[in-house]
Amino acid sequence: MNTPRDEANPVIRRTLRLLLASALAATAIAAAQAAQPVVAPASAASVAWSQFGNGPSHTGVNAAETQIIPSTVGALTPLFTATLPGVSDGPPVEQPGVATAGGTRDLLFTTTKDGWITATDATTGAEVWKHQNGPGSCKINNGSTTCYTTSSPAVDPSGAYVYSYGLDGKVHKYATGSGAETTSGGWPEVATVKPYDEKSSPALTIVTTGGHTYLYVANGGYPGDRGDYQGHVTTIDLGTGAQRVFNTLCSNLTGHIAAGGCANVQSAVWARPSVVWDAGTQRILFSTGNSVFDGTRNFGDTVLAINPDGSGANGGPVDSYTPSNYASLNAADLDLGSTAPQVVAPPAGSNLTHLAVQSGKDAKIRLLNTANLSGQGHPGATGGELQSIDVPQGGQVLTQPANWVDGAGTSWVFIANNSGISALKLQSTNGTPSLVPVWQQATAGTTPIVAGGVLFYLSRNGVRALNPATGAQLWTDSAGASGLHWQSPIVVNGRLYFTDGGGKLRAYALPASAQKVGRLAGVDRFGTSAAVSAATYPANAPVAYVASGLQFPDALSGSPAAARAGGPMLLVQPGAVPPAVQTELQRLHPAKIVVLGGPNSIADSVLTQLKSYTTGTVTRVSGGDRYDTSAAVSSATATTGPAVAYVVSGESFPDALAAGALAARTAGAPLLLTAGSWIPAPTVTELQRLAPKSIVVVGGPAAVSDAVLNGLKAYTTGSVTRVSGSDRFATAAAAAGAFPAGTASAFVASGVDFPDALSASAAAGTSGAPLLLTLGGAVPDGVAAQLSRLGPTHIALIGGDSVVSDGVQAALGAYVK
Repeated sequence: MNTPRDEANPVIRRTLRLLLASALAATAIAAAQAAQPVVAPASAASVAWSQFGNGPSHTGVNAAETQIIPSTVGALTPLFTATLPGVSDGPPVEQPGVATAGGTRDLLFTTTKDGWITATDATTGAEVWKHQNGPGSCKINNGSTTCYTTSSPAVDPSGAYVYSYGLDGKVHKYATGSGAETTSGGWPEVATVKPYDEKSSPALTIVTTGGHTYLYVANGGYPGDRGDYQGHVTTIDLGTGAQRVFNTLCSNLTGHIAAGGCANVQSAVWARPSVVWDAGTQRILFSTGNSVFDGTRNFGDTVLAINPDGSGANGGPVDSYTPSNYASLNAADLDLGSTAPQVVAPPAGSNLTHLAVQSGKDAKIRLLNTANLSGQGHPGATGGELQSIDVPQGGQVLTQPANWVDGAGTSWVFIANNSGISALKLQSTNGTPSLVPVWQQATAGTTPIVAGGVLFYLSRNGVRALNPATGAQLWTDSAGASGLHWQSPIVVNGRLYFTDGGGKLRAYALPASAQKVGRLAGVDRFGTSAAVSAATYPANAPVAYVASGLQFPDALSGSPAAARAGGPMLLVQPGAVPPAVQTELQRLHPAKIVVLGGPNSIADSVLTQLKSYTTGTVTRVSGGDRYDTSAAVSSATATTGPAVAYVVSGESFPDALAAGALAARTAGAPLLLTAGSWIPAPTVTELQRLAPKSIVVVGGPAAVSDAVLNGLKAYTTGSVTRVSGSDRFATAAAAAGAFPAGTASAFVASGVDFPDALSASAAAGTSGAPLLLTLGGAVPDGVAAQLSRLGPTHIALIGGDSVVSDGVQAALGAYVK
């Protein structure tokens, strides 16, 4: 049943002649500031929560949240309560920066049970537009009860359109800003030809892969398990409007099945997320409710894998998992598909890298290998789960788990149901992964999420915020608990939103006094680069820069170039794009991608992989060595005659990190690398082309010698000056001295290791903010003094607590005004 119950070179010698007379006049920083107005600093960019679970893998995690964190969540207060035109039985989605008739707004979109799609101002709660595709004459099983939906909408990666299921059995496409509906090119798209028997219970899902963007709509049946429905997933190519249908019964039929078109009935795809994107295997996963299973054409109580375009293989799925006790599950109405497979990050040391957890009405949690679901290498087999354990709190699971990876790299799974909520973590023993329960509570609730390192869920006692590692309650509010069913929260851009059973849309926010220091971190350097990007750059970025996460030189010159172009600096492995970066690139959907460094740093195969994340070009900027690459970046991005050119050591990283944020704030200013005691030929050639009005060397004589400083005077008619301190931390503080007091934000990263600060340098530049360096366990005195002068209203701390301690995070709060 599928009834939804509650859910080498010498020093360059040049004749200085006339240049010497003017070289000592003024500092280049002053010249740069006089050459252009100071750009007002910007705060971190808003991000979108565009579909259920905050992405096509539906992990339920917002790693970009930096305002609502464990130290501030207790200060959440109501922002607004808006009245919807009907009850919305699912979470809202959010798109920032939408152009509307009333100006640019952040918007929330909801689908109600009676077919309304609404757009609501995410700051005020004001209604912006709404449309209804109501039930009309549709009656459940052609009886007397009016048809309804519990689906949730999804926003196109472009941010221009929102899609919503209507009770006419179709998916409708609306302009996000105006609500204007698209009625050409196949829209609205048919999702079922039997809306009276086939209910769309789950949320809509959108996946971008292989140069295509697909929308997925799932259908099952109404409560009571009556009528002619087969359970199917409709895949719509948003570029062409073409669609495919995968039927879980009579799977050889690849269109919508009319009444009587299949001898078997009453399987369903009804779990909260509809389908789940497994980026590791490049497959779509979903599960089915009770019905016939034969392993060839009929797949009741099964986890199915299909291709992203909605196709299967040989009239069936590409792969499948069916419990060996499928017959008893069917007989006892214990749907496997009451929840969807949740792709999870593998534990350290695991010999399997593609994992998912699958629960169901039988109160079990199964761990699956999504690269070989049954362990037998083909679809249609039974058994083969890696592990099967009881749900720690007991009870059937009709909600969707969340998967969160903490700062130490531990992968967690959170499951809430009518019996409570529990936390499990993934571990590896001799390479074998398994789930281990950690804590549980008896307070029942719906689908959980994690944002800013806080676990949120809705309970019948109200909305709750917990410490995800311990279960300790951090905050709660009793509002919105009445009539709770499938509703679940979202947390995005410093606000908490959810709908309730009374037709209300509720919002909470932090008072300004509570927003102090936010940590941006991932499991590793690659994940941190993705987290920094997610918190700084909106979707559809004009460019994304990509550099090696294993060595620093190539990214140094690229950071200010990326910042001025409005894109992030993402880190990759030499031969692969890490999963966290894949996810962020999919969200970003950049217009183009620029790779820094040669094939020895980043293989050509990585460029090939990157092509699936942009509809534009993927180009490489490189040279014979780090100096040549630096000059190539400058040649590609810096204009001639800039007010200033920045020069830093190419033999160590710290000084260049702070210089990157400094360079980003000056139009056309390059960041060039030099050796400590001589000026490399590529740098000379590029300086000759640039003819900068001044040059600033960032770093002391131990990093860039006085001889180099004097040699640089041959390439400018202005001053050549040095910005430095007694060490790397003091040098970064000195560079931050170019920023005025009252700068809105500041970035802080480790000055002991380079990776996290590479991405931070670009983000700081984009935000018009300085980048300061810190020790792992203490804030250096010079940095503290500079922060006191700056008086930022927010500090972004980059890197996990193993790199920069929680004590440093707490201490930084004293410098936030």
